[in-house]
Amino acid sequence: MKTFLKVVEKGSLKSAAKELGMSISSVSFQINSLEEFYGAKLLNRKVSGVTLTEEGVIAKKNIESILGSIEDAKKLIANLREDKITIASGMVGLNIVFHLQNLLRAKYPALEVNVILRGAHECLKLLNKGETDFVFAGDISEEITADKFNIVELGRDWLVVILPLNHPLAVKDEVYLEDILQYPLIFLTDDYGITTSVMKALRASGVDDVKPSMVVGDFFSKLNSVSSNLGIAITSMIAASKAYEVGLVKIKPIKDLVDERNIYLVTSKLSTECQRMKEYFDFIVENSRVLFDEYYKMYLKLQ
Repeated sequence: MKTFLKVVEKGSLKSAAKELGMSISSVSFQINSLEEFYGAKLLNRKVSGVTLTEEGVIAKKNIESILGSIEDAKKLIANLREDKITIASGMVGLNIVFHLQNLLRAKYPALEVNVILRGAHECLKLLNKGETDFVFAGDISEEITADKFNIVELGRDWLVVILPLNHPLAVKDEVYLEDILQYPLIFLTDDYGITTSVMKALRASGVDDVKPSMVVGDFFSKLNSVSSNLGIAITSMIAASKAYEVGLVKIKPIKDLVDERNIYLVTSKLSTECQRMKEYFDFIVENSRVLFDEYYKMYLKLQ
């Protein structure tokens, strides 16, 4: 199966054989065996290279799923043996995951808890590849399906505008979209779930075409750009809360924006088949909901 995927990736038996350190005849034999197993021709073989048949497209998806499940199981078994978990989070979890890391260590002293901070979509890709155990995300990408993953709602987040301290909008009692659109807008790259969430919210609020004046690669760059008066940004209230509390930026709700979004904890269903991992999952859910309730109180104060 791995040989088949390598042939598809390289587009030829010769190139795949070279990378795998095998003879072309060995690669061909394996492909023939796989076609016999599926009972169908999977590749169109030509002098110029190979392409997938219609049946091959289906087999490729099936093979990727099988190999992915195998890797998930191998990693889960290895982590259980070492008593180790990894939590990945999009920017909404910036102020939550490290607190949870400490709570988990206090409850389970032998447990090694690692944290990865990336864009939510990148975190979900890591989960899909078995490279993390749990993910906090405010936007669920298409490859995360309910048949393979547990997706549990933890609480809510709100889209707000963050402003430099001396910005004209910072002193307004109420801020509307027409006010915001008069100023340069700073966005994160598309692998951040917040970018997708903002675009969805703008469309739902009747704004279809927003062009950012600047696109930055991480949330800290966005905060720095706003605080340096390079523009303003629509972003997660929870992610921006600490910067607001220390006086780095101002936060304003946007009165006519569809601003609420749900935040989820995602893990593979295979993972929660294990009692120990299910216990960690339940612990994270319970304590995260307490933290999200505190942020809800903060949001009410901003109104």
